[in-house]
Amino acid sequence: MGFFDQMKDIAGKVGNTVEKGAKSITDNSKKFAEKSKLKSEISQLEEEVNSAYISIGKVYFEKLRENPEPECSNAVDIITKNGARLEQLRNQLNSLEDKIPCANCGASLSKEQKFCDKCGAKVIVPSYSETAEPIIQPAPAEKPSGKVCSECGTPADEDQLFCQQCGKKF
Repeated sequence: MGFFDQMKDIAGKVGNTVEKGAKSITDNSKKFAEKSKLKSEISQLEEEVNSAYISIGKVYFEKLRENPEPECSNAVDIITKNGARLEQLRNQLNSLEDKIPCANCGASLSKEQKFCDKCGAKVIVPSYSETAEPIIQPAPAEKPSGKVCSECGTPADEDQLFCQQCGKKF
C-alpha cells in the first residue's frame, strides 16, 4: 500500500469520525430542544394547576372563613392573622414611600397619580382628608398604544399597563 493510499485511508477514517460526531451533536441538539420544550410545557401546566388550587383555596376561605372545617381551621387562622399584618406593613411602607394603595388591585401609587398604572382604575382621593382611603372607579379598557400615552402624551415605563395621568390602557 502506497503513501497516497494510506493517506486516503486515514482521511476516510477521519471523515467517518467527523460524520459520526456531527450526527451525535445533531441528535443531542434535537434531544435537548425536545427536553426543553417538554420542561417548559410541564412548568406552564404546573403553574396553571397551582393557580387553580390557590383559586379554590381563596373561594373556600371567603365562603367558610367564619366556620371552617376542623382540618382547615389552623390554616384559616394563619391567613386571617397574617393577612391583617400584611395590610399593616403595606400601609406603613406606602406611608414611608409617600404612596397610597390602589383600592382596586392593591398596587402602590404615587399620590399624584390619577389612574392606577397596573389596573387602570381611576383614583379619587377625597380633598377633606389626606389620610382618607382612595375611591376607585374602574377605567374602560382601550387598545394598546405604546410607551407614550396617545391620549395625553405622558411618558410610561415598560411595565406600565395604564397611563398614570389619564388612565388610558397601553
